[in-house]
Amino acid sequence: MHTTFIHTPAPLQQKNKDPRAGTAILLALGIIAVVSIVCGYLGFTASQQMRMMQITRDMIKAKMIAETGLNIAYNRIKSNFKAAPSTALDSTFSEGRFVVVSEAVPSNEQRYKLKSTGYCGLGRHTVSADIENRVITPAEDDDDRFFALDYNLLVGGALSMTGNFYAGVGAIHANGAVTMNGSSSVNSTTISSASSITLKKTTNISAIPDQPQVSIQPETLSEAIAALKDYAQQHGAIYASGADIPANPPGGIAWCTGSDTGWSGVGTGCFIFDGAFSTKHLTLQSVDGYPALIVTGANALTLNAGTTINGALILPSSSLKVNGHTTIYGAIVIGQNVTGNGTADLYAGSAPGFNLPPQAESTDNVVITAWY
Repeated sequence: MHTTFIHTPAPLQQKNKDPRAGTAILLALGIIAVVSIVCGYLGFTASQQMRMMQITRDMIKAKMIAETGLNIAYNRIKSNFKAAPSTALDSTFSEGRFVVVSEAVPSNEQRYKLKSTGYCGLGRHTVSADIENRVITPAEDDDDRFFALDYNLLVGGALSMTGNFYAGVGAIHANGAVTMNGSSSVNSTTISSASSITLKKTTNISAIPDQPQVSIQPETLSEAIAALKDYAQQHGAIYASGADIPANPPGGIAWCTGSDTGWSGVGTGCFIFDGAFSTKHLTLQSVDGYPALIVTGANALTLNAGTTINGALILPSSSLKVNGHTTIYGAIVIGQNVTGNGTADLYAGSAPGFNLPPQAESTDNVVITAWY
C-alpha cells in the first residue's frame, strides 16, 4: 500500500519592526537640513562680509583718491593763485579717479572753495577745502630805493662849456679837462678833474685837478638800470620802436629796445633807450624820482634849444652837446665829452641820485582755512 504524504509549508514568520530605526532616519535628515541651513547662512554671511569689506575698502580708497586730487589742486593754486578760477581736474589715479572743481566765494576774490570727489569701484567720497590768499606786502625802507651818486655832474671825458652857461650843482667831476669860458657861471662846492681845470669865475669854488679817474658806469649803476628795465617789463612797457612809446607809460617807466625814431620826445615818466638816439627837442617830466632819460647807446646826443628835462639824465656811453637854452633839473652822468654853448642851465640839486622802483613785491600766501 502506497502512502502519500502531503507537505504543508510552515507559516512565514513576521519580522518585528524597531520604531527606533525611523526616528534615527528622521533625526539624520533633520541634522542634514540644519547643517545645510547653517552652511548656507554661513556662506551668505561670508559673502555679505566680503561685499562689505570690498565696499569699505573702496570707500577708504575713494577717500584717499579724493584727498589726493584736492592736494594736487591746492598745490597748483598755492604756486599761482590766479589759477584758482580755472582749476578743474579730472584724472585717473591708482585704481580710481578724482574730479576737482573750484568755486568762488561771493564778495571775496581772495577766497575759493575746492571740492574733490574720488571714485574707486563701489566707493565714492567727497572732500572739500576752503582756501584763502593772504597777500603779503613787506614794508620797504624808502632809503633802499634811492640810488646815490657821488657827483651831481659826472663826465667821462672833457667838460667844455662856453657862452652864458650856468651850473647850480653840488659837485662836478670830469675824467678829462674842465674848461668853462665866456659868461659861464658855476655855483658848485667842488670841481674835480683827472686832468686840468680852467675856470673864468672861481668864486666859492674848490677846484681840484689831477685826481684819479672815476668809473662812469660801475656795476651798481648797471644794476640800477637793469632794475628800471625789469620794472618796465613787469608792467608790459617794453617797446620795439620809439613810435610805440606812450606819453605816460604804465608803471612810469618805458623801455625801448630799438631806436627813438617816431618818438615825440614829450612825456611823463622814465624813458630808456637801447637803440640809436637822434637829436631831440625834449620835454620830459620824471615820476616817482626815477631818471627822466637813459640812453645806453654810444652815439652822440645833442639837445636842442627849448629842451627841458625834469629828472636825472643818464648817458653812460654817450657824449652830450647842449645847444641854445636847455634846462636840466637832476643829476647828470655822461660817459664821454660834454660840450655846450648858449644859455644852458643845469640844476642838479644838492643830493645827487635818483629813485629805483620798489622791490618789495606783494606775494601770495595761499592757506587752507577749513577742510571737511
